[in-house]
Amino acid sequence: MTPEAASSELFGLLDEIQAMAPGDWTNKDVPAGGYCNFQGTGSGKEFGGSRTRGPLSVTDREVLRQKVEEFYKSRGYDVKVFDQSTATNKLIITNGFGPDGLVLQVYTGDLGTTVTGNSRCVPDPQGKG
Repeated sequence: MTPEAASSELFGLLDEIQAMAPGDWTNKDVPAGGYCNFQGTGSGKEFGGSRTRGPLSVTDREVLRQKVEEFYKSRGYDVKVFDQSTATNKLIITNGFGPDGLVLQVYTGDLGTTVTGNSRCVPDPQGKG
């Protein structure tokens, strides 16, 4: 996979998840990418991004969380769900771990909703990792 394909894959996945909860989202993608350790060589490239919006209702949060979990499973990703609630924020984090370091996270809480992730770590054609 090329860096361009890894970037497109990640941002496309974030778009798909974001569309599961329509509303006013703020997108912060990092198209330039950063460096990662590709298969122990150190010369890899990965991309990151996030999308945020205000909080959903308790019912809509659970619906989104369930949709996201099924979305991850349909792609064969490992799924881990964490309850990181505090006294002031009921927060559930639904993680999807895909191939080659691809990670997607959905945070649903009283303070807001966030979709974030890192792309696969792929060979950097510039070899600067």
